[in-house]
Amino acid sequence: MAIAPPALLADNRGMHRPPPPAARRCRPLHRARHSLCALALLLASPASASAADEFRTGNWAAVVRDGHAENSIDSLILAGRAQLSIAGYQTADKARAMAIIAAAEADFDKALARAPGNVEAQLQKAVAIAYRAQLTRGIGLAKDVRRRFEAIRTAHPENSLVWGALGGWHGGAVATVGSFLAGTVLGAKKSEMERCYAQALRLAPGLPSTRTFFAITLLDLDPANATRAAALLKGIETLPAEDGFEAMMKQQGIELAASIARGNATSAQATARRLKAFSRLG
Repeated sequence: MAIAPPALLADNRGMHRPPPPAARRCRPLHRARHSLCALALLLASPASASAADEFRTGNWAAVVRDGHAENSIDSLILAGRAQLSIAGYQTADKARAMAIIAAAEADFDKALARAPGNVEAQLQKAVAIAYRAQLTRGIGLAKDVRRRFEAIRTAHPENSLVWGALGGWHGGAVATVGSFLAGTVLGAKKSEMERCYAQALRLAPGLPSTRTFFAITLLDLDPANATRAAALLKGIETLPAEDGFEAMMKQQGIELAASIARGNATSAQATARRLKAFSRLG
């Protein structure tokens, strides 16, 4: 709590200044009046949710609005992340999704202009580029994403999210174009997917998003991976979700686990693919 400097507490004679008129009116004569005054002051200054509050509840549109209004490094990153969630999971039009991704990337760029070393902004900008690469099938963009992820991992090997992002990059590339082309053109490997996701799980075993993304990737690659995916998702309903994104990923994990439990691996693969980002696009 900030403490007012002495000049604001006393006049030049060293005597305390009288309280302002509003405070005099609320000076309590007894406890009941004191409570009423306090209540009146609270009602006169209603609290408003911050971008961080809205992100915890997964209200993406409000995160974007409040994040831009607050215009801090952290709030801009949250606004960008919210827009990536809107583009990936709530948008059915490709052109619209691309525009939202571009807006998210602009928010990450603003954050990085103020704090070039901010790891979360660096990582989320790489995710935004990965989304553009996915929608445009841009080989150059995909290679750029890998370089960015690897640079972050080198500088911050303790960051579970970048390990998971690299696991998703390798697995997603192989699932999209096949092992041969993914390896030849992009340098993507299933073995690297396994290694990166395994390290992400070691670093953050209780993060719902890592388990869900890994399970989705495994099933996207091969319905025969249903047993492994089920093992990854076992108990996911008990894991805490620290924000709206983790809550969304947790719910996806629960849905996928239920699909696997029904015993039809092909149907489980279809569920996994439906849960992927941009599955709404025609």
